[in-house]
Parts: sequence; C-alpha cells; structure tokens
Amino acid sequence: MRRSRELLFNRDTQKLELLLTPLNRLGVTLEGCELAEAIRLARTDMKRAGLTKLQPQFYLSTGYGTITGSTSIALGFYDCAPLLKDLNEEFRGFRYSFEDVVNIVRHEVGHAFAYAYKLYRRKDFREMFKVRGNYFTTYPVTNRYVERANPWSRDYVNPNGDHYAQKHPDDDFAETFSVWLQPDYDWREVYKLYPGALRKLEFVEQLVKELRREEPLIDQRLVAWEPLEEFKLPLAKFLSARTSAYRRKATGYIDPELKELFWKSPTPRNGRRRERDYALADNFIRNHKRNIVQQVSRWVGTGDTVVKDLLDKCSARARALDLWVRKDAREKKLVELTSFVSYRCALFALNDSYVNGHHK
Repeated sequence: MRRSRELLFNRDTQKLELLLTPLNRLGVTLEGCELAEAIRLARTDMKRAGLTKLQPQFYLSTGYGTITGSTSIALGFYDCAPLLKDLNEEFRGFRYSFEDVVNIVRHEVGHAFAYAYKLYRRKDFREMFKVRGNYFTTYPVTNRYVERANPWSRDYVNPNGDHYAQKHPDDDFAETFSVWLQPDYDWREVYKLYPGALRKLEFVEQLVKELRREEPLIDQRLVAWEPLEEFKLPLAKFLSARTSAYRRKATGYIDPELKELFWKSPTPRNGRRRERDYALADNFIRNHKRNIVQQVSRWVGTGDTVVKDLLDKCSARARALDLWVRKDAREKKLVELTSFVSYRCALFALNDSYVNGHHK
C-alpha cells in the first residue's frame, strides 16, 4: 500500500472513525458479509428439510433475536465487518466465529418456525417443552437462568456448552431445532444417552414433517423492531468504549476539520425540503475532486495520488458523518476545502505525514 493511503486508512484511524460514527451511518448491510453467507446456509438447511413455506425475514439491529410472534429475525451489526468484530471483542469481550453465527441463525429460525405455526398453542408442544402460563410474558429478562441450570440434566440439548436451552421453553425448542437442522449431524447417536433431549429432537422432526407443506398462520412480511437505522448513538457509546488510545495513533483522522467545514444534518428552513438549500458534502467533494487535484498538486508540488487519497478520505467521512454544504455558500466552501487539502498535502510533502503533531 502506498504511503498516503497507509496514513489515511490505517487500522487505528479506521477504528477511531468507526467508534465516532453513529450506528445508523456505519454503512453496513447484509449483502456480501459473513451474515449473508450464514443466512444462505440456513436457508439451504431449511430447503433440505422441506421447510419451503417458512420465509423468515432478516435485518440488522444491535443484537440477535426473533421478533416476538413473527418470522422477522434481527442480526447483530457487529458481525458485518472484521473491524467491527475486533472492536466488539475488545470492548464487550466476545467474538462469534462464523460457525457460531450460523448456529445462531439456525436457532433464530427455530423461533420463527415456532411463531409461524403458533406451536405454543398446541397441547403436545406445551407438554413436551413444559410450557407453563403465557409463552411470551414468562420469558426471563436476564440471563440468571445460568444460576439454576442443571449441568447434569439429560433433558436438554447443549450444543454450545452454555445450557441455553434451560433458559425458557422458547429457547429449549429453538436450541433443539437448531441441532436437528444441522446437516450431516447424527443427533440420534450424539444424544442416545440423553432420553429427554432425544424425545424433543424426534418431536421436532415430527413437527417439521407435519407442517412443512402448510402455510404459516401469520403474515411473514418484515416487522422490524429497533432496526439499526433508528440508532443515532455513536458506536463508542454502544460499546462503552474509550477512544483516547486510538486518537493518538490515528494518522488519518480528519473528522473535526470536516465538521468545521460543513454542516451536520441541517434543519430545513421555512418548511422547505433540505435539498433545496443544501447539498451533500460527499457529492460536493466528488464534484470538485478533479479541479482540486489539479490545483493542489500544481501549487503544493505533491503527486496527484497524494491529493486524491486525501479527497477520497474527505468524501468517505463526509458521507459517514452525514455532512452537508449550503448551496449559497458553495464558492466559499470550495476555497476552504481547497485550502484545507493544500495544507494537509503540504504537511505530507514536508513531513511524510498528513498531521502536524498528535490529536488530543
């Protein structure tokens, strides 16, 4: 990697930028990430089992879970990218492997199956999983089940060694379903000495055979609760993270200057649409990129790539921070942006660095 990009896009800079970016501006999606492959594998498992009528909908949120009574499944955004996984592990102390993620998705599909066919209303289901009272309102709000879990019980599957099936009948079924759904897994052999768990696995198989060609009893359209786009808090606050260590090492950190140059999510004036008075700073920068590169490289004496890399960084961060430029101040902002870029590129020419000293 060339020196200019190494300085601007090094891991410490990217981590700091992520930590200071609101969750709804992280730019993560389900497409093309590890979660997408986990969903694909789970759908393949479902197809193999004949569950073609069950069509769970997936979306990103701040954690994993299936919306109560629906087939809408939330997935943790922190598993969308390697740097997010690193930060989650650093500040929250856990990291899911790909195999973990696949098993979590299978588990959530188990919840969706139970909700889609309202299994909790069936007498045989309630007896098998010892459902008492309302299936949903009796769900514990904490993980204190660990304190009363019986590690020697042979009535539950325990694929992850955390006794999660003992939390509530809802999770008992979902865990059993996820074990049953695994391809090329001889659950009869694995659980042959666990009669209670084995009966539940056989019951799941019976239920799937009975219902796989039946239409679900609920509407399967997406019902998103707390989707990621609703969260405006910075990643650092979500992770309870301190950023000071990264600030000292972030050689490409320019957020403060960009926030001084541009406006943050301006409020429309006199009821007018925001776009009538403002333009996205990202578009503004890209529209003037060619001219700025020519001018700065000419007067500062740096190569075109040094200027281009800095403008790419400005554009990416303006987009992530949702920055805007007022249309009646575009000429002024063009001068200010060119001056800022010229100054940073001059520092690079003199000191092999875009910054003058460390950020505090």
